[in-house]
Amino acid sequence: MRGVEPMRIAAPSSVLVAALAGCGGAGSQPPNDPEAEPLWADEHCRLANPAPYPPTGTYMSNHVGRENSNAIPCAGPRAFDLEWHVLETHASAQPNTFAPDGKTTYLTTTPGDDGCNAFAVDTETGEVVWKRCDLPFGVLASTIDVDERGDLFVTAGNTARALDPNTGADRWVTELPNTSGAGATYGLKFTVDGHLVTQVPDGTVYLVQRTDGKILAELSVPGETGFVPAEPTTLPVEMTPAYVLARLRLLVGDKHYDEAIAGLGGLLGASGGFADNTVCTTARRQVLTVGGGPDKFTGAAVALDIVGTVDEPGLKFRWAMPLAAGSASSVVASSDGERAVLGDGNGHIHMIDVPACDDNTDADPEPDRCAPAWVFEHPGGKLLGTVALDDDGTVYAFTTGAERVEEIYALRDRGDRYDLKWASDFGPIAQMTTVLTVTDDAIYGVLSQVEPLVTVGALTLPKSVRNEAVVIDKESGVVVHRESTPDSSLTELVLSPRGELFLTALGLYEILTLDPAGRDPVGGLRKYVARE
Repeated sequence: MRGVEPMRIAAPSSVLVAALAGCGGAGSQPPNDPEAEPLWADEHCRLANPAPYPPTGTYMSNHVGRENSNAIPCAGPRAFDLEWHVLETHASAQPNTFAPDGKTTYLTTTPGDDGCNAFAVDTETGEVVWKRCDLPFGVLASTIDVDERGDLFVTAGNTARALDPNTGADRWVTELPNTSGAGATYGLKFTVDGHLVTQVPDGTVYLVQRTDGKILAELSVPGETGFVPAEPTTLPVEMTPAYVLARLRLLVGDKHYDEAIAGLGGLLGASGGFADNTVCTTARRQVLTVGGGPDKFTGAAVALDIVGTVDEPGLKFRWAMPLAAGSASSVVASSDGERAVLGDGNGHIHMIDVPACDDNTDADPEPDRCAPAWVFEHPGGKLLGTVALDDDGTVYAFTTGAERVEEIYALRDRGDRYDLKWASDFGPIAQMTTVLTVTDDAIYGVLSQVEPLVTVGALTLPKSVRNEAVVIDKESGVVVHRESTPDSSLTELVLSPRGELFLTALGLYEILTLDPAGRDPVGGLRKYVARE
């Protein structure tokens, strides 16, 4: 079995930092380093990330940070060009993240042509710095989270791990008990106390010490509530042409084919596991999760309080909000933790007044149940990803599928109601195929022209697909820049601390195209640079 491969690039500064790390356990760049070169983010961003996230980090975790906001307070590029594309045989189900200095990016992938599925890549050259070839396939569901020291954290199968940023080697590995076979562990977050928090497929939430991997607390959400996972979405694989399945095998390999099919079922509906997506944690010392509910047709968003001291914390159930089961949307929170928003299994968007639910002043009289402050029931389509929430309380959401009416909605939160700021329709066959990344003045993502041929269950099987990485004006919803790109993505087009844009790819619609002569999907990582 192949393990951690040696570093392929070692600039003098990397060697020095590695030596320092051996003495003090530091990562790739200590915070507030007076000798560090100025970052693009220093001039163009209003970053105030809470520790232990990097203070100048633009993208350190799935959905940007602990609150899953998908919003970066920066003035990003309004136009860009492709600079390089690497790791073409490796597909990614999660976005990449960055070292605090922006010089290295990290991503998890399918095994690809070399059997490796976690990488560090030099953001200047696209060269692989290190790669891991021994991690379970389930690492695909996790980003590699980065703290202020540059240290790395990831979930992989039934484990949480800390990785050395210079080599990718394990610093510690902690087995997470009660990880069921169905579903996935969708990564982790840093709590306000500086610990790690994650939820495994059976619904158990764990608090883990960041320094050594010690499990500090755990709580079984189904054990506490009696909730059950949604019925799994079964894909009609037996009705799918052989050439479609061959394209899927090309990206995931024979060994992991069944796991990939189950993962696609979770993406398009429900996996059969209890946890539906990434946890959210807030400044109010709360953990917000989404997953199973009172029955197999009803899911729930759940709030847990982190109680006790920093050294001896615990977890306590606070309330649950019932939802249509099968949400593909993580819970998103405001920076103060007082508002939370997510999509349900029908794609409707629910805004939560967290203090009202905590104090039982919401519309539901039961103290352990939460009623939403408002619900947006869009006129058609499916929400296949997490919404974005910016600093002024505007929610940005996209819908896909044959029944969609508009591609993107911008909703201004007004407390007990919303105002529709704008809704954009980009054409009869256009749909967003990434989660939206929102900045001060622009929205980034991939807009695809998916020419439908037939719909089978939860799947739209296209006749053809064309894709563009786009910049959308935040105030009007109008596309202001387009850049052709080979594949749909399903993740995010993300902004680095150096002002570059990166896109990981999982070409689901290319796999599903009903054309035996259609091209094979292309995975990999793409770098775009601002147009002069």
